[in-house]
Order: sequence, then structure tokens, then C-alpha cells
Amino acid sequence: MTKKQRMVRSFARTAPKSQEKHLIENAKKLQKDPFLILPKCLEGNEKYFQKLRKQLTKIYQNRTNEKKLEKLSHKKGLDGALAGTYLLAIAEKAPYLAALSFPSGDITYAQRGKADKENLIAVQHFDNPVFRLRGIRDVVFKKKLHVYSWDNGYICTGRKADPPTEFIDFIRDKLNLSSEDNIISCPHVPVDVAKKKEFLTLNYISIDWESAQTIIALCENCAKTTNNTMYTISKYLLQKNLSDDFHIEVMTPVGKHNVLSEAQKTSHLQDYLTGRLTDYEYIKKIAKSQEEHVKHAEEKIFVLDGVSYGNDVARFLDALQPNPSERTALEFFLSRSQEPLIVSKITPSKIIERYWSKYGIQFLDSILEDKEMVASLFKLDDSPSNIITLALEYKQRRTILSQLPIYEKLPPIATFADTVARTYKTFGETKALFEIKNHPDTPKAKSIAFAFLLALGKGTEEKWKYSKEEIDYGEYLKKYAEALLIVEPERYSIVLQELLTASGSSETIT
Repeated sequence: MTKKQRMVRSFARTAPKSQEKHLIENAKKLQKDPFLILPKCLEGNEKYFQKLRKQLTKIYQNRTNEKKLEKLSHKKGLDGALAGTYLLAIAEKAPYLAALSFPSGDITYAQRGKADKENLIAVQHFDNPVFRLRGIRDVVFKKKLHVYSWDNGYICTGRKADPPTEFIDFIRDKLNLSSEDNIISCPHVPVDVAKKKEFLTLNYISIDWESAQTIIALCENCAKTTNNTMYTISKYLLQKNLSDDFHIEVMTPVGKHNVLSEAQKTSHLQDYLTGRLTDYEYIKKIAKSQEEHVKHAEEKIFVLDGVSYGNDVARFLDALQPNPSERTALEFFLSRSQEPLIVSKITPSKIIERYWSKYGIQFLDSILEDKEMVASLFKLDDSPSNIITLALEYKQRRTILSQLPIYEKLPPIATFADTVARTYKTFGETKALFEIKNHPDTPKAKSIAFAFLLALGKGTEEKWKYSKEEIDYGEYLKKYAEALLIVEPERYSIVLQELLTASGSSETIT
């Protein structure tokens, strides 16, 4: 993918003395060596610039011939720009400068002759590692070369991407990130993670600079302050297709499922490489595209707050943290649904509501096996989560009651104790306390009632309602009442009989 730098506008202005002086000094340096505007070539690569060197040599031979230079400066290429710059050296003044605006800022130059503006900038700013590249771009792209430019070097490595160590170190400094084991990364992407291109809960961009054997990793939070990392790198080098040497990926939990096609990835990548997207914008674009693709895919996948759990229902629910009744329902719903679920900042009850109309009756049927009760609960004007809680409580009560003994007829005191115990086991303490208040009006029954209150920790506040004899006897019966409340079904009749006998009753349970 070809790298592009966009010019915004050009304008003219009076030249500040410092800028005028700098341009004249550069022009005089070129009078001594015109090839300062070209990169040094590794052995065997000089041939690619042979034609250009001949053109520049012709201009150099006329460097003091003002009349000849005036004619030569009408050329559009780099040779015409050099001729115009030599005129600047002869005149030793440039009262007016033109300027071009680039994304990196304004750059001034002296307009001499008719050479292309970018060539004039490249020649007059040959000491600038960014702008001198603009004069050789056509040659580099046509010949498929690789050129690296930095503060202390300017090298062409030919058709092979082979950045010098000094250039790689220069880029490390420019990125201002920590560096270890050929990994340049922000603090939130560990070196081992970046090296293996593993996935984190945090999205990050990974730039694998193949020829430099270097990986650059930057998380989405740090990317908010870096503008465009590839622009920072690419403005110091020239090669026709950056994608040949730089492999760029956005690592997101959803992305590990390879949800985007190569065409979709390339579309966003082009915007990033041409500077239309910042690091942060590119990361967010890819992450959003991945989530949108998954939402419309047939593959079953669960994503919560940007973290993907694949099709693992258990891990997804562990992260969601539903209560036990909600988890039971969600396990049922998610095991049946074949659609992806991509959610963030959501409660378990809200997810239940998504599936309620489709799977609600099936779920109630599966736990109750009572068509009438299912229909009744499903019609309730209440939230699905509350209905599920009611259904599970009803099932639990039915289960408990089905395990307890069934008596055809019990004596009054036994009936009272049995009612309190069954109510506690099926409905809990609050309803059991209500049943205790309905005790028969006899000393034995009232002593048993106080024993239940003591067992439930409510004896002190209700003590005033009972006589001293009932209280004393109730304290004696407390251990029998406690035993009845927690006894297993198979020993229920035995413990109920023990309570009656201890209370002084001669009644027998049959």
C-alpha cells in the first residue's frame, strides 16, 4: 500500500532573516556537493540513481553561470530545482518565501524557476530527514527501492527492505515507548504478549516491522495521545508498499475468532496508512467492525465488555455474575440460542429479558412440569427475573413437601407442630413465625410455640405473651423444636413424635 503525504495549501510571505539565511547556506553547501540531496547507496544500488546523478552533474557544472542556470531552472524535476537553488546561492538573498502546509507543519522555500514545489523543498531542505525524501519519490516507487532517512543518515538499500540499526534506533526514540527484546510497547501491553501477539482484555494495535525484526504494540488508552504511529515511522522512509514490510493488526478479544475478511481489514488499513485515522480511531474502527460482523454472523459467540468467551457459556456467566436463579435461566437460554451475544455494561436480568419471549415458557416447563402453573406464572405482570425466582421457589417447595410424610389425621398439637415445621421448610422463617402465632390455646401448645420462637431466635421479644410455666417448659422443648425444623424427611415422623412426647402429650403419630 503506497504511503501518501497530503499537502493542504501554499502561500507566500516575507522571509524571516533566520529562514532566509538557512536556505542560502544550504544552497552554498550544494555548490560544493550536489549529491547531498541523494541517499547513499549500498553496494550495487548506485545504478538506480545513475540517470538522476547525470542530470544533477550537468547542473553542477554550470553552478556559477547565472544565465545558464536561469534556463535550466525551467525544468520541472530535481535538476531544475537544483538550478533554481544555485541562483539563490548566487543572489545570496531571498526576500520572499513561498510555503506549503503539510500535516507535520508549514515548510518554506524560495521559488526560483519552474521546478515542482516538492522538488524545490527537497533540494533546499536536503538536511531535513523528512522533506528531502520528496525529491526522489518517483524514482524510488518506479524502481521499487527502499530508502531510510534520519538525522545522521540517508541510505538506499535497493530493492530489499533492510533498515540500518541506526535508523531503527532513531525510530525507537521518536516513538517514545519502552523497548525490550525488539519489542517497542506501551506499559499496558507486556513484552511477551506483544511478541506472541496474544489477546488481552484491552484492545491494542500491533505493528510487525518485519525487516527490522521489531514489533510495536500500543493499547487503545495510550493510543489516544500518539496520533498515528505508522505516519511517525513512514515519514522517514520511502518504499512503494508499506504493507510489504509492516504487518498491522488490531488485537481484540473478538478478533481472535478471525471475524473480518481480508477486504474488510484492508479498507480500514488504507485509511490508517494514509493518515486519515489516528491509532485510536483505527483501533476503534476495527473493534467496532468485528463486533458488528459477529452480531450478524451465524457463529455462536459470547462477548461481554469487549472480552470474548467464544461459545463457553460457563465462563461468560462467571464474568456476568448472575445470582443462582438467574444463572439457571441463562444457562438454559444460552445453551439453546445459536446466535452471537455481544453486550457491555449490562445486568443479567436485562439479558434474560432478551430471551424471555422466545424461551421463557420452555424454561418454566422444564422446571415445573405443571402446564397450568407455567401459564399462570408467564402471564404475571412482573419482570422475568422475578418470575423465575417465584418458579424456582415453587419447585423447591414442591420438592420438599413431596419428601415429607403424609398423615391422614394428626392430633391438634401434632397438627400445629407439623404445620410450623412444614411452613418453615417450604416458605422460610417469616411465614413460620406467622403460623406460630396460630397455636392452640392450651398450655402444652403454647409451650411448644415458645420453643419454636426460641429456636428461631425470637423468644426474647415475644416472651411477655407467655406465662412463667410456659416459658420454662418452652426452654426445655427448644432442642426438640430445633431438631424438627432441620430434620431430614426420613426421620421427620420420629422427631415429631419426640417433640410431642417431651411436651407431655400422650398422642401418637400414625
